[in-house]
Amino acid sequence: MDNWYLLYSKPKQESRAQEHLANQGFESFVPHIHITKIRAGKHITKTEPLFPRYIFLKAACDVNLSSIRSTRGVAGFVKFGQTLAAVPEQLIHSLLNQQIALQQQAPAPVFQPGQPLEVLSGPFASLNAVFQQADGDSRSIILLNFLGQQVKLAMDNSNLVGKANINNN
Repeated sequence: MDNWYLLYSKPKQESRAQEHLANQGFESFVPHIHITKIRAGKHITKTEPLFPRYIFLKAACDVNLSSIRSTRGVAGFVKFGQTLAAVPEQLIHSLLNQQIALQQQAPAPVFQPGQPLEVLSGPFASLNAVFQQADGDSRSIILLNFLGQQVKLAMDNSNLVGKANINNN
């Protein structure tokens, strides 16, 4: 009978450990999430482990533990005293289903069409605007009320903030 166990990996070596465990014939699972970060003024969506440094491993009860512990990228088993941390199969199935659902979703845009915004800096600082559409990775086309007229212009996303975010601060 196979059980799911919890492994602890070396820093940022979850993928390496999974690859070497697969080479030995073991099934493993590392749930991932999509995170949007701003790097050099651009929004970048990265995939990162949901539980950094943790790997779920499916193995038989009588498996040779030393071969798993000595696998490249693996730091060791998670234990409670001398007992290996067993993970319920229902939890693994739930995480797998959520992982599949996340992979099918497209990353959400920074702003939604029609969303009220406020300009943070520049010549239009503190003026209200409305988001129209994205203009590349780091710019947006907005409608701005200026001198009694609606002006359409492109602006860097770092100069804009959604009104919902302002009211929460």
